[in-house]
Amino acid sequence: MTARDGTALQARLFEPVDLTHSPVLLAGGLGIPQRFYAPFATWLAARGYRVMTFDLRGMGLSRPPGVRSLRGLDADMLTWARQDFSAAVQALSDHSGGQRIALLGHSLGMHHAAMTGADTQARLRVAVSVAAGSGYWRDWAAPSRRLAPLMLHLAGPLLTPLLGYFPGRRLAMVGDLPGPAARQWMRWCRHPEFAWGAEPELLGDSLRSARFPIQAFSFTDDDAMTEACTRKLLAAMPHAPAVVHILSPGDVGMQNIGHVGAFRQAAETLLWPRMALALD
Repeated sequence: MTARDGTALQARLFEPVDLTHSPVLLAGGLGIPQRFYAPFATWLAARGYRVMTFDLRGMGLSRPPGVRSLRGLDADMLTWARQDFSAAVQALSDHSGGQRIALLGHSLGMHHAAMTGADTQARLRVAVSVAAGSGYWRDWAAPSRRLAPLMLHLAGPLLTPLLGYFPGRRLAMVGDLPGPAARQWMRWCRHPEFAWGAEPELLGDSLRSARFPIQAFSFTDDDAMTEACTRKLLAAMPHAPAVVHILSPGDVGMQNIGHVGAFRQAAETLLWPRMALALD
């Protein structure tokens, strides 16, 4: 698929044998390639959902062949939300005869729905938010909160201008990020009101135009996105009605869930059916 500015993006469709549900866009978390979500997308497709995953520009399969570094990539968080996410929503909707689609947004993937344009938001029938919320670091829990000053006040501000991108993969912090996205995200995470406090003039209209219903999943052992983080994100979208599901690992027969465990195979028996039910 191609974004409005002409950037080519890589996506994958998981087609069901018997299409019985409306289409689902699975938008991934920060620094997480679409291949991570393939088991869950395959599981949904086996139950009658057409599912699409995709990689943002510079990430995963959307990084041009032979390009090893993100140095010089001019993409910030709103480029991803208003160009790449928007292109994915349109591509899946058009492929499905113009239907409104369901979004399953993991962390950053849910931010995109909140921060994209009203025309894209109007194509969303429902949003299922998984481990998503405000990124203000003081709302995180340990150990993420203990590591936050190192990432947001030291490693990020020093290394990003030096290298031209944030080398998160080598530091085991989030993943590699383009310079503009890294600087913007770190600025947001340092603000008590996250993105909408740091740059209200850029985000206010999008947050107010969001009117899709939200089913939000928050996990008690997620140190990166606590319940407080989730509720802050939902409160920032005053016209989007939301229901919050607070789950502990024991509620779904798991030893741990954390920030990414909802998409691991261990979640298949009890948690995946709950998320699928929320899509409907």
